[in-house]
Amino acid sequence: MNPKFILVSDPRSPLVGTFVYGMVWQHKDLLRDFEAVHGYGKVHGGGWFLKDDSRQTMTLYGSSGDFGPPQLSFLNRIPRELQGYTFLFTPSPSLPGNPLDLSEVEWL
Repeated sequence: MNPKFILVSDPRSPLVGTFVYGMVWQHKDLLRDFEAVHGYGKVHGGGWFLKDDSRQTMTLYGSSGDFGPPQLSFLNRIPRELQGYTFLFTPSPSLPGNPLDLSEVEWL
């Protein structure tokens, strides 16, 4: 299993994306779990993550083979257990990440 994430919205809020992450084999497994709870979801890309609890960072990188690269403008809602973490994005984990602005994020 691998650390993967997607950004997904539901039809009631098509312009609001939710950060869904977990240890899965494929990105589409995350969508299946989201849809089991919320119904249909539109995916706005995804990738891989590296969660560092000691530094409280969540580094997002790469691209989803199922859904393409993450459209970070849909990073609008993040699970509350990650509040206080700094989110970084990099195209490759071998490069330093750039901090993402979370000032407008809703914590679920």
